Amino acid sequence: MSIDQPDVVTESPTAAEPGKPRRERDIVGWLLTPIATFVLAPPLTMILGFVLLTGDSAPAICHDVATANGCEELTLGLIGEHAVIFLVLWLALWAMPWWRSLRTARIVIAVIAAVALLAVPIRMAAADTGADDQQSGTTYQPN
Repeated sequence: MSIDQPDVVTESPTAAEPGKPRRERDIVGWLLTPIATFVLAPPLTMILGFVLLTGDSAPAICHDVATANGCEELTLGLIGEHAVIFLVLWLALWAMPWWRSLRTARIVIAVIAAVALLAVPIRMAAADTGADDQQSGTTYQPN
């Protein structure tokens, strides 16, 4: 053995140890995940809204408040709740570190944020149960 070649084998600094998170940079994934979420989720929500909410009648969530003329307030409240949830999750994407081991977590948070926004037209078009019986004045009487 010479002085230049030690007999101890050293590991490369990039080798990942099992059980330790990989802290290599994933700048591209860190940038693309929130940008793609912000660019894709709102247009998909608008398209879904146009598909589900076309017609002359009010959305299904407005049937309970139709007599009090509260459809606008109810609709804006629903949209506001989901928009706040979306923005909080979207900002959480930016707050996460850019480590490669967090890529899956970033994608999961991005999908949850998109689903939170896509739930707005689904909730607006959801059929309300029991509202038709109450409006017609008939009640169910068991025999």
